[in-house]
Amino acid sequence: MDFDLTDEQRMIADTVADVMRDADEGGAWAALVESGLLGMTYSEDAGGAGLGVLTLAPALIAMGHGKDSPPVVGVAVLPGFLSGRSDMADFDVEGAVEGTNTVAVALPENTTSLTAENGKLNGTVQMVLGGADAKTLLLCMDGSSGSSCGVVDLTADGVTVTPLPLLDGQVAADITFDNVPVSLSQAGEDLPDWMSDVAAVCLCATALGAAQAMRELTRDYLTTRKQFGKPIGSFQVLQHAMVDVFHETEHFESLVLAAASACDGDDVKHRQRMVSALKRYCGTRMRAAAASCIQMHGGIGTTEEYDLDRLTKRILMADMLYGTADAHTARLGKLVAEAARNEEKGVPA
Repeated sequence: MDFDLTDEQRMIADTVADVMRDADEGGAWAALVESGLLGMTYSEDAGGAGLGVLTLAPALIAMGHGKDSPPVVGVAVLPGFLSGRSDMADFDVEGAVEGTNTVAVALPENTTSLTAENGKLNGTVQMVLGGADAKTLLLCMDGSSGSSCGVVDLTADGVTVTPLPLLDGQVAADITFDNVPVSLSQAGEDLPDWMSDVAAVCLCATALGAAQAMRELTRDYLTTRKQFGKPIGSFQVLQHAMVDVFHETEHFESLVLAAASACDGDDVKHRQRMVSALKRYCGTRMRAAAASCIQMHGGIGTTEEYDLDRLTKRILMADMLYGTADAHTARLGKLVAEAARNEEKGVPA
């Protein structure tokens, strides 16, 4: 595939980068709302931009460079994708695009302890990104009768929200329901899995931005920090380590863009292979690259106040959410084995 960015991708990414750079610390979310960027994945009919995953990816990479960690993936990106692919007549799309209706999404990973019977929700949805401040929850879940989607009013009686601060500064939530009304509609069979894969890719895109910023931060440190009268970046062992970090980040970028492109396509098996390869790489090679950057910094690299801390935590969160490296390695292994068996039998891919 062509990894050169289109003019549209470059323009959107530059806009996001400008907003993130100019926002005061802690004010990135308000700046994104004011700039109208929350509607990037909502359909044009709903007042959004209707972006696909690949077109969106450079914008998320730009967000990964920022000082703050606004809950864009959980509160803006995923709701936009889900609302455009399911029947949600009760959903206030206009309010979501304008930022007056804060929305979160619960996917199959979050709903394993949730039951929906006779129009009532009971149980808990776990680790919902952006759920602490959300007014509306969009459900996308698997059940015995197939996949279904629905809209839940989080201000209704019987809803209890427990905030969960995350490593990277975002705040997720466990949300408990006690006989809360809900109207579910049938969804496409692959929609829950597609949403989970898209969520994984989007978080990896922000992790890529963090990795790029981490790489530049480390390179600058190696050229300014002196030992024995010379920059430590002149020491061959650190040069080799820096080359490894550069290589891992470039490979990670290729995987992010390839997986994003696969999410826009119709080949389910190809999408699953690419997303699992990406998540496996994030949880193995990029975690190691982050650790190497910390080591090259020495003591300052372990301090919470230093920028390297927040960048590393973004990579860790992208690794832990929406399937661990081990889980995706297992899925990738099954897909590769299935493809090999089909090839041996002469079955078309």
